[in-house]
Amino acid sequence: MRGMKFEWKLGWSQSADSEPEEWIPAEVPGAVQLDYARAKNLPDYWKADNFRQFRWMEDYYFVYETSLHFSLQANEVAHLAFGGISYQYIVLIDDAEVYRGEGMFSPFRIDVSPYAGQPHRLRVLIFPIPKATNAEDRTQAQSSCIPPAGYSWDWHPRLVPVGLWEDCVLEIEDACGIETLEAHYALNDALDVCRLKAEAVTFGEADVEFRLLDETGAVVAAKTVFSAGKVAAVLRIESPRLWYPVGYGEQPLYTLEACALRDGVVVSKRTRTVGFRRVKILMNEGTWDEPRDFPKSRSVCPITLQVNGIRIFAKGSNWVNGDIFPHRMTEDFYREMLSLARDANMNILRVWGGGFFNRDPFFELCDQLGLLVWQEFTLACNEYPDSDDYLSVLEQEATLQIKRLRTHPCLCLWCGGNELFNNWSRMTDQKHALRLLNALTYSLDRFTPFLPTSPVYGMAHGHYVNYDEDYNGGTEWISVITKARQTAYTEFGCPGPSPAEYIKTFLPQSDYEDCNPENPLWVAHHAFEAWGRERWLRRPEAAYYFGGWCDTDDLIEKLTLIQCISYKSMFEEMRRQWPYCSMALNWCFNEPWPTAANNSLINWPAKPKPAYYAVKDALRPQLASLRVERHLYWGGENFSAEIHLINDTLCALDPVTIAVYYTLGGKRAYWGKVCAQTVAPQSSLFCGSIGFSLPDDLEGAFEIELQVEKLPQLNSTYTYLCRTKHRGVSPQTRMLNL
Repeated sequence: MRGMKFEWKLGWSQSADSEPEEWIPAEVPGAVQLDYARAKNLPDYWKADNFRQFRWMEDYYFVYETSLHFSLQANEVAHLAFGGISYQYIVLIDDAEVYRGEGMFSPFRIDVSPYAGQPHRLRVLIFPIPKATNAEDRTQAQSSCIPPAGYSWDWHPRLVPVGLWEDCVLEIEDACGIETLEAHYALNDALDVCRLKAEAVTFGEADVEFRLLDETGAVVAAKTVFSAGKVAAVLRIESPRLWYPVGYGEQPLYTLEACALRDGVVVSKRTRTVGFRRVKILMNEGTWDEPRDFPKSRSVCPITLQVNGIRIFAKGSNWVNGDIFPHRMTEDFYREMLSLARDANMNILRVWGGGFFNRDPFFELCDQLGLLVWQEFTLACNEYPDSDDYLSVLEQEATLQIKRLRTHPCLCLWCGGNELFNNWSRMTDQKHALRLLNALTYSLDRFTPFLPTSPVYGMAHGHYVNYDEDYNGGTEWISVITKARQTAYTEFGCPGPSPAEYIKTFLPQSDYEDCNPENPLWVAHHAFEAWGRERWLRRPEAAYYFGGWCDTDDLIEKLTLIQCISYKSMFEEMRRQWPYCSMALNWCFNEPWPTAANNSLINWPAKPKPAYYAVKDALRPQLASLRVERHLYWGGENFSAEIHLINDTLCALDPVTIAVYYTLGGKRAYWGKVCAQTVAPQSSLFCGSIGFSLPDDLEGAFEIELQVEKLPQLNSTYTYLCRTKHRGVSPQTRMLNL
């Protein structure tokens, strides 16, 4: 196959039938906003509130233009292959419409063979972004398949990417070539025989050879069949090597090839990666007994993941858009980010429904790294209609994505979307969008589970603070979690600021020092007014845990420590609730642009926050763990805590001795030892309790160390906070009028 790329120019106008007001160079793949900024030498959109400079572009028509000029040899055909356009568009050749489409995640191909030999003008006309309501918020996305995050979220500015975000290539290939290759498979109950059905579409008549290759390149199964346009073959694989998530086994991958043959010579080839696993979601232990009383109806929803017969505790995070502009999520970007996830001892990422479908390298790397993927469709926090127009685009997009992703072994769960069963979205499982998605995933990928939304009954979203000043007169959320009974925590957040030096890259120094909800730049980057006045830079938490702060640097330092303390405790507590609880996913892993404060672990584009390392520590497969019900203590109190051993692995942990040390006011002391019995595979064990008195005049942080004899990799260190009851606040310390 020969490929040809184009040089594009971009123009804009206020109507579909007007010639552009101006032309500028365009990059494809790209976005009209970035082309415009580049041509006009605009300041970086991610600094201050410069993103607002693109607001007018939502309501304009944009046209990409290039020259289409090529020649064909005998037995060749030519296709224009578009990878993705946002969002509604028409393709024209010499002003004649040749294709009309809607949907950001719908690649398509146009046969342009009749245009060979002469130059032609190729245009792509893109319509203004659709808006379902007049409200300047996410409800404007509720009648389209545009990911709603771009309409603004509490971690995303108002900025909807528009343009050819994936490449457009002229593909010249043999007239007997293969256009598409699709596959799906089923394992028998014993998981030792696999039937893989491979399907190919050819441009003309040809013999098609299907081959399955293992990682060494050896042929595992093969079959040759004749194609007159569409063909299928079933390959039987004996004793397939099974794919497991990281920590539970290896990640073997196979390559499926489809080769078109003419006179025994390969004239066209398509490939795709395949991995074999059986994934289910099962009822959590004890949940069949709920509800206990009549009338019996639905129990809590099943959410324990089972892969190849092994139940696992799913520990990970929520993946949101890695960038405002999807073409910038390259293979190198994905590799860096997903390596961070695996290095943090995560085994799953929930791809949140308000964002993009990730590009192919995301799933290829998750396959290789052993990271499970919970994939949602692009529905979030809206009431999506039952209209034929909306459902037809949803069906088109969903069908293409299911077929694209179903052979990736990392894919463990399809989900209709985010937070749809509640009083702001007002959807139920009777809504046609969810009935459609359930039907499509069943018919196209039957052996991957489906959930209508998250959360459903039994699962938790929230809370998203460390200390809630409005809950029961003021509550540390760790005290709620220690008493909670949830089958899964699919979103929970511990907010914290970005590092000071990072914030100074997008806020001027004077604005950095003027940190308050009246400063529009702090608001623009989600420190305040993102979801209530004190989200996500939680000044009430600095007041509660520390009594106040001196300046912006001091505020950031204190709130960063609180985020680290809370994330570590929350993850470990949720893991201790296994097997009734089987999943802990914090909100969120990443962010699409620089935030001043957020629940994220990774600053944009790929900069770990201090909290990332706290989570990495909390998610080790085996560790000594301290259980507390709060993080703030008062001078003169008796501190007490439980010691546990957590073991996620498939191997037992032999008896150990744990030495306990504590540091108060800079003085380190030995408390004593506790002895632990054998910890069974995939379980946790209560080992004993510790306690000691805190000095009356202790102010600030103190530490507890757990040292596991002969197994230093299980050691843990904890930081907590203490305030002196009768100590006044210095005049230099700032306080809130709460």
